[in-house]
Amino acid sequence: MAIFHLSHKFLKRGLGVGGDHGHASSVAKAAYNAGQKIEDHKGSTSYSDYSRKGGILYDEITLPAGTPAWANNRGELWRRLEAREDKSTRRKDAILAHNIDIALPHELTLEQNIFLARDYVREQFTRKGYAADWAIHSADPRGDNRNIHLHILVPLRKITGESYGIKDRYTKGDLSQKIKGLRRSWAALANRHLKRYGVAAQIDDRSLRAQCIDRKPSKHHGQRSKVRRMRLDSIRLPQPRAPIVRMNKTASKDGSITVTASIRHSALSGIGNLDNRPIAPMKPDRRGWPKAAIIDWETWGHLNPVRFFALWPELSIPGGRPTP
Repeated sequence: MAIFHLSHKFLKRGLGVGGDHGHASSVAKAAYNAGQKIEDHKGSTSYSDYSRKGGILYDEITLPAGTPAWANNRGELWRRLEAREDKSTRRKDAILAHNIDIALPHELTLEQNIFLARDYVREQFTRKGYAADWAIHSADPRGDNRNIHLHILVPLRKITGESYGIKDRYTKGDLSQKIKGLRRSWAALANRHLKRYGVAAQIDDRSLRAQCIDRKPSKHHGQRSKVRRMRLDSIRLPQPRAPIVRMNKTASKDGSITVTASIRHSALSGIGNLDNRPIAPMKPDRRGWPKAAIIDWETWGHLNPVRFFALWPELSIPGGRPTP
């Protein structure tokens, strides 16, 4: 059945893309959401590069009528916001934008969810004069395949003329009411779309207690938990541990894929002394792969081999191909 999940955070300088402390910017977050490579500063040599990130199903910038053309460029949209904040009194820890994550109904097709997301963004933000940068991400292929979700970034400043204007300020009461309104509006709009497409399921933004449902609420673990599971320097093998440093992919004319991995010398004691050289190229022999690995490769592995081999590390070690 469809579930309700809508979380709101402020995007703030000094918090990493996944919420951890460290250098970050709205440019980096926008690049992460869209799976793109974006210049951090116009004409600079530094980039926020998430072009190898898989699972981006759709991305769009939605703008109010009369917005200047530069705002359609994702890099310009967020670089100009960063430049505007550089002139503020608290530029080091400036709050930049609304950062909203929403669970989309898995009962709807991708096209239907795009229409739903676009309706919500227009209703809540662009009709009120705000730009919105949003993207739809697929579910984690190794987790719940129903977890298709929506990321929305909305600057706290409206674009007035050719630049950003005054920043919105919120008291605790104002913010609480705004979030309640966002949640209530999402539930109502999603239910209208579900009904329109003949889906009987409905979502409810109220608490379980308010709905008179006697069970404990589920806990959303979020990006930090995912990063802990997926970190490439902590891949667990029976023996030995083999952290992957770098992986390259090439495709031949016959359509076969060759993946070359480099692994750290310190982890090779149980494999042999390779002097930190790349391990031998390996072409996937599907007859020897587990069924689940074949499904993962055909679904997204050829687009994101680093993530694929992080989840199937034994396939990247010579002689380590698992039995069927």
